Amino acid sequence: MATIRAKLTASHLNMARQMVIDRSGDGTTFADDKTDGLILRVRKSSAAFSLKYAGKTRVLGELSESERGACRASEIQTIQAARELADKVRALLKDGLDPASFISGKGVGKSDEDAKKAVERQAAVDVGRWTWERLVSEYTDGYLAKPRLVKQRMRQPSERSVENARRALTAPEAEGLKGLLLSELTPGHLETVRDKCALRAKGGKTASRSFVANSKAALSFAKRKHRENSGLGGERRWWLEVEILDSTAVEPRTRMPSLEDLAKVLYRAEKYRTLPDRKQKRRTSETVLCGLWWLALVGQRTSAGLALEKVHVLPYPDGPTGWKVVFWSEVAMKSRRAHALPIPPRLVLLIERALSHNRNGGSKFVFPATASRGKKSDAPIARTAPKNLLVRMRGIDNSPKRKGVERRIGTDLLEDIPHFSMHDIRRTFATTLSNRAVRGDAISAVLDHAGLETGQQMMRAAEVTTLAYAIGQRLDLKQLAMQAWTDIVFEAVEGEWKRNRNVGSNNPLKRLARMKAVEDISEGVRFSEDEPWYAIMERLETKKPSRKIELRKTVDEADDLESRRYEAIEDEGA
Repeated sequence: MATIRAKLTASHLNMARQMVIDRSGDGTTFADDKTDGLILRVRKSSAAFSLKYAGKTRVLGELSESERGACRASEIQTIQAARELADKVRALLKDGLDPASFISGKGVGKSDEDAKKAVERQAAVDVGRWTWERLVSEYTDGYLAKPRLVKQRMRQPSERSVENARRALTAPEAEGLKGLLLSELTPGHLETVRDKCALRAKGGKTASRSFVANSKAALSFAKRKHRENSGLGGERRWWLEVEILDSTAVEPRTRMPSLEDLAKVLYRAEKYRTLPDRKQKRRTSETVLCGLWWLALVGQRTSAGLALEKVHVLPYPDGPTGWKVVFWSEVAMKSRRAHALPIPPRLVLLIERALSHNRNGGSKFVFPATASRGKKSDAPIARTAPKNLLVRMRGIDNSPKRKGVERRIGTDLLEDIPHFSMHDIRRTFATTLSNRAVRGDAISAVLDHAGLETGQQMMRAAEVTTLAYAIGQRLDLKQLAMQAWTDIVFEAVEGEWKRNRNVGSNNPLKRLARMKAVEDISEGVRFSEDEPWYAIMERLETKKPSRKIELRKTVDEADDLESRRYEAIEDEGA
């Protein structure tokens, strides 16, 4: 392993190349007298330039196989190129910077300016400054995924919100933001990603809007919560100036079913349990049917509405006769506020109907899934179940294998009804009650709209009942809207039953016989052309002995909600 010290020339480089070809390199080192610390070390199959500085050796790059032939970007072709690179690396080392990023950057063909930026970026990262990837991680896993204080109350995390934010910020179009410091970002960076997202063939408008919204929220979080480490402490909030493209804007949502349309859907869903002209003769389950009625009558968002737990159906001690209170924890609600809702007797009957005829009696949910989904052995029916029922009623095959392809396979039972989503019913609720002069704060309280102070406390297992009746829940106010809305819907439903009743079936004796025939509800409430399901159940209720409802509370040693069970015990004949 000889050391040859000289002012290196092309002949020395050719000598090194020949040693590699002959595989005679044994660690021989060529030391350049002109550039301090620059050496060329030759091994059996390769030769590489390095720089010795302050007791350490930095590899600069391999010697190219030929002086005139093509070489890879990471190879050094001439002694002059090696000297220039050595001088730049030495300057970085003198400044206390790690030149690794500079060397690797030059190795892939970056300019000196870009390679030096990489060094400075790495130095900033080493002292804790945030890159785009760090922002995504801190905002999603470190902030959204944990309970946080919002307007003087603790807000519980939402898995869906976390996943949506992560998906938006790590979109393929945002690949170019990786590695950039937040302090390097400009409006142009965000706008480039926004514009690329908008060009997607499918879902581009949503992706573009979502990226803008989430990037602005994430950067605001970084400046507000981590001024120093994020590197945004001295930055003005320039990202708030980035706007969505007009072409991706969502038009104001005004779609909503009329009361008459809603009544038609409920009537036909009851009548056509087995859909006509379908090879699949499976009946609509009582659980899904009850879920459809429930969402139409309570005005709640689908996910929360269907996630009602049995233990959260509570008495209403100071309320009207027959009313109860249903309760959702802040974890179930989009607003992340605990939410209680008074429900009238017919909705109590609806819950009894759902509980009496589901096949998963061991579930904790009022509307349980009949099959496990993923890792959840006990879960409510899917939030898409009522929507899928409406799709099937329109005679469309919505099986997973047909996803994205509309295939009409049966009679359209809703041909005369404009398309609407389950969420649109909330708009009908608000508009209808507003037109009937119901107090606006009562409407908002039921819908749990943001800004209304309802159930602001953090729920603890021992406080379920307390929170359900808390002053902040404003049960008396909600009762006004619930009474008005359910009365209006039931009136529309009864009108629909009356319009569809067979004129020739008004013979009192025959009608009495038909009504008697549907009173066996052991297998579910059968459809009757004479009256809705609740009328059948109300008639049966009057035949029962009066009953007294009391609340029994059983408490285990553990602190979580699952260890508590609140049971309504019926003392028949009391």
